[in-house]
Amino acid sequence: MKIRDYLKEHILIMDGAMGTYFDSQNSENGRVAEDYNLLDPEKIKSIHMEYLQSGANLLRTNTFAVNRGFALTKGYESRKKQNAVICDSIRSACRIAESAIKESGMSAWIAADIGPIAEYLFHQYDFDEKEEYRLLIDAFLECGIEIFDFETFPDLSLIRWAAEYIKQKNPDAFIMASFALNRTGYTSKGFSVKRLFAEAAQTDSIDCYGCNCLIGASHMYDLLKNQTFAEEKYIMALPNSGYPQILRGRAIYSDGAKYFADKMLDIADLGLNILGGCCGTTPQHIRALSKILNGKKPVQKKETINSVRNVTISKTKNNPFIEKLEKGETVIAVELDPPFDQNEEKLLEGSYQLKHQNVDIITLADSPLGRSRADSFLLASRIHNMVDIPVMPHIACRDRNRISMHSTILGAHINGIRNMLIVTGDPVPTGERNTTKAVFDFNSIKFMNYVKEINQELFVDDAFSYGGALNQNQANLDKVIERMQKKIDAGVSYFLTQPIYSDSDVERIKEMKAKLNTKILCGIMPLVSYRNALFIKNEMPGIFVPDEVVAQYDPDMTRYEAEAVAKTISLDMIQKLKGIADGYYFMTPFNRVQLICDIIEQMEDYS
Repeated sequence: MKIRDYLKEHILIMDGAMGTYFDSQNSENGRVAEDYNLLDPEKIKSIHMEYLQSGANLLRTNTFAVNRGFALTKGYESRKKQNAVICDSIRSACRIAESAIKESGMSAWIAADIGPIAEYLFHQYDFDEKEEYRLLIDAFLECGIEIFDFETFPDLSLIRWAAEYIKQKNPDAFIMASFALNRTGYTSKGFSVKRLFAEAAQTDSIDCYGCNCLIGASHMYDLLKNQTFAEEKYIMALPNSGYPQILRGRAIYSDGAKYFADKMLDIADLGLNILGGCCGTTPQHIRALSKILNGKKPVQKKETINSVRNVTISKTKNNPFIEKLEKGETVIAVELDPPFDQNEEKLLEGSYQLKHQNVDIITLADSPLGRSRADSFLLASRIHNMVDIPVMPHIACRDRNRISMHSTILGAHINGIRNMLIVTGDPVPTGERNTTKAVFDFNSIKFMNYVKEINQELFVDDAFSYGGALNQNQANLDKVIERMQKKIDAGVSYFLTQPIYSDSDVERIKEMKAKLNTKILCGIMPLVSYRNALFIKNEMPGIFVPDEVVAQYDPDMTRYEAEAVAKTISLDMIQKLKGIADGYYFMTPFNRVQLICDIIEQMEDYS
């Protein structure tokens, strides 16, 4: 019988967890379950048979983590050897599942279990995402697998492509897409359950969709009861057995089998078609689930949808900086340095000065060069509330994990902050890497896409506007423009450049403006001494200071004389950028706010 025919009259019971159940029984040498497809297939087969005897009629292959990362942990360096161990493990996993069904004498289907490949691998090793998934899919297809379970994914992008690829090879294949959602209904990339379900419902190549992992049955029911389901699709749910506690170095899950089964019955009554378990579930959980369902037929879905949910366009509200930028008026942003200590006096004084100079926005860096300063968002909130001026804190992906970054922007929105600059972040200084670890759950573009989703889901009527950093000095201008376009596609409203000192930089900005529909605030950073000019020229990566600029300074200049040169150079560059720049981004050297105010005051007359 085909799985689609079975689902017309039955609720299909999937197996429970492989990895956590295997770990509870086998902990030697720190190996994982996937290792044993080749090391000791009998251990994996015995778990499959336990699930079959407990009532499961759909087994997932023991391949959730079998991918390039898995091969790398085995020490294989060449692509050829990596591909071989991946395909050998998949072939063995398929044989093991087939053997378990045959020996049990029971009727069951086998699903290819494919988990998300860690994104760092694509950046660190220059892997092509589609090629990696194509390798896995082809290996399963060669084994005759017709059911594919893409589980614990944060979005649909690769699943949609993979499903279409499989259907081209086998139009009768049954494709399942399962998303990992937290208690509030969001994935690690910021996609909501409502959005994902609506998009999956409209993807013809996906036959079944739902959610698995991260949360227990009770919280999964709370998410699912508020969703609408596509009438023509099958819906699945595979919750965890509660939440883990660490006991003697091992994750122990708390929910008992009976409690799990009772909650799963509630989920079944929403109209779901496929039920099973994820982390922490065991054959006992599946046995209890099978017993409580006891041949129960699928009920009519509580509500159905036949059209995709319209994608909401988020809007800005009461954001004078963005309003002025969108009108085509020249804007002025000034960066102030967060202090290294708790003294905020200079920062607040400078903010008041700049407000009186009619500056449009104050921006605050997020521990540049990987050296700790006061938190940019907390200071931005302080300035916004005390000085009543728009603020643009920078947020670097280096120091915060996904949870922290999500919490930060929620708190920022509550405190009235609506603008931010998203940067990947400078690396931690070499000498500190033994004690200070970078995080990088995101790079700048990935976090921009994350905020774009959050805007559409949470802040639709009062959205964040965010900018991107632009290093106009990189050698390959086409690559710079290509990356800028990716940021624009991710929702960037404007770019802030590195400091500009040369005519060649001006021409580059002009070319970018000609090729892209975007706003660019051009960087102006006064060089306040001969020593400062030499330092920036020689020790600040990404900033180009021509020799003729340095030559205008003298080691014996007074502060007044050096600042006069700095003003002249800055105003000359502003004049050259007139008609090209959408605004100016002033970087304040050594907290010399008055110098910036003097330049701003002379800008109109000078140009």
